[in-house]
Amino acid sequence: MAMIINPGSGDIKETGEGWTNTHAQAKRNAYDWFCKPMLEQGFTDITVTDAGTCDDGRWKFIFKHTVTKVEVELDIHGIDDLEAYQKEYIFAPRVYWNGSSSGSPELEQFAADGYQPVMTYRQGIIKPKEQQ
Repeated sequence: MAMIINPGSGDIKETGEGWTNTHAQAKRNAYDWFCKPMLEQGFTDITVTDAGTCDDGRWKFIFKHTVTKVEVELDIHGIDDLEAYQKEYIFAPRVYWNGSSSGSPELEQFAADGYQPVMTYRQGIIKPKEQQ
């Protein structure tokens, strides 16, 4: 019996057989990460800033809460064809949210001293054009 514990995906190259890893795709991936789990859960007052590249082939994006000023990092790949990538590397490429490859956005991550997370209702959350 073989056991593999959190193998990760290692460094990500710019390209491989049938796939590429581009900044443009990383921006789309970061936007999808922002819209799906955060906007749909009602998170408000959060901006996203492109912070450039990481050493391992991922791109860094900073999510900042405009009220608490707390920043959370997203390190994400820009791979355009995950199936082709996984033929070459077996394991899916890791995405790191707030330093964890198994983390996901939570409102509490944007809390600062003196603040408590509160869910509110606001009319007119803007959805991406492809969802309208």
